[in-house]
Amino acid sequence: MAVTLIPSKAPNLPIAPVDYSQLYIDQFSNALRLYFAQVDNFTQASVIPNSGVTANRPINTGSPKLQTGQYYFDITLGIPIWWSGANWVNASGATV
Repeated sequence: MAVTLIPSKAPNLPIAPVDYSQLYIDQFSNALRLYFAQVDNFTQASVIPNSGVTANRPINTGSPKLQTGQYYFDITLGIPIWWSGANWVNASGATV
């Protein structure tokens, strides 16, 4: 199973002012939120398989949750499928 991982990039943190500034705290928090969202996406991609047999398809219970659009190559069917948010679907949108 080959998984392509896109490494995260450290955030450009805003320079702190001498005096307290709510705007600075908001910008700092936002930069960290975006960075950790990248880290979450990176680690999630490394634990959800992207191919296998039908019986081993990832299910949307537990952690990590499947993302809408999550790709999986079903070896049993011989086709790529995607998670619609509710079901696995093929390229035409039919549930498989």
